[in-house]
Amino acid sequence: MNKLRDKLDPKYTKICIYAGITVISIVVILMLLGFSGPFWQTLWMMFTAILKPIIIGGIICYLFFPIVQKIENMLSKEDKPWRRPAAVAIFYVSVAVILLLAILVLFFALKGSITEGLKNIDLEAIKDFVLMLKDRFADQLESLQQKLAETELPIGKAGDLFAGFLNAVTGFFSGLLFGVIFSVYFMLDGQNIMTYWKRAFRLVAGDKVNDEVERFIKDADKVFSGYIRGQFLDAFLVGVISTIALTLGGVPYAAVVGVLIGIGNLIPYVGPVVGYAAVAVICIAMAQFDKLVIGIAIIAVVMFVDGNIINPRLLSDNVEVHPLLVVAALLAGGAIGGFVGMLVAVPVAALLKLQFDRYLERKEEGE
Repeated sequence: MNKLRDKLDPKYTKICIYAGITVISIVVILMLLGFSGPFWQTLWMMFTAILKPIIIGGIICYLFFPIVQKIENMLSKEDKPWRRPAAVAIFYVSVAVILLLAILVLFFALKGSITEGLKNIDLEAIKDFVLMLKDRFADQLESLQQKLAETELPIGKAGDLFAGFLNAVTGFFSGLLFGVIFSVYFMLDGQNIMTYWKRAFRLVAGDKVNDEVERFIKDADKVFSGYIRGQFLDAFLVGVISTIALTLGGVPYAAVVGVLIGIGNLIPYVGPVVGYAAVAVICIAMAQFDKLVIGIAIIAVVMFVDGNIINPRLLSDNVEVHPLLVVAALLAGGAIGGFVGMLVAVPVAALLKLQFDRYLERKEEGE
């Protein structure tokens, strides 16, 4: 044994020992995770449940804190202790009143549009259209009916889907409610929280890393603030302009189409598609083909004005990216995070492009 030990290289022996300890440690950790799966799953669910409203509250605070600061400066130029709480209260009361008025206006507009629309629906035209489709696709419809008849869908599965839908809706609204509560605390005491964590990070990571992180945060703030705030304002303006223009053009359900265009316009290239589809469905169902042509023309003009005048002025210069990168970012964002992923995909892509450009600049300076 002594001769064998003398022949072994101490350097490689130490490496083998470390590798063996690492493998054993990994196996032990995996076994512990396997035996305590429900515990870690519960812990992860608790963590995500807490993290979700914090993220929502942080996003709300990030988007609207500049408005609170402006209200604060309007209340008093001096640094009074009551100034920030009063500004936050005024902001949220104003938002609640605006949302309530918007809901009431939308309700009465929809009520009038639906009442008028039901009177003007051409049932004979719809019936002829359905019969035409039935005659043309009779074989395909019969095949589809046979497949549906052969498919056994258990009733319990439908109940589970409905329960899952209710849980998702409840989770969304509860997360939004707690997110608003967190945003109030962030707005009231966010600066003290940021100061504390900046100091802690600088002491732990060092000045050099801290400077790099601060530079990255400034770039991210510039890109995201320029895009997200501008995009929300652009969607609001496009929705209002579309509603007014479609109403003047006599297009049925103008308020509904305007709201859908505004929501769809949060995502690049989606607003026009939503608008054209909504106008087509409504006007064809009501057999108002002349209004269909008018609605499509109005949406085309509004989108041309938005794309060439309104949107470029609202968005920051730092979010200018090539259309191919926009499309690629939207596909990736939608695959990863759905609607929210598509909403933030473009500023994330712009931020990555900005960081890559900075890297290239540093390489050129080094050469």
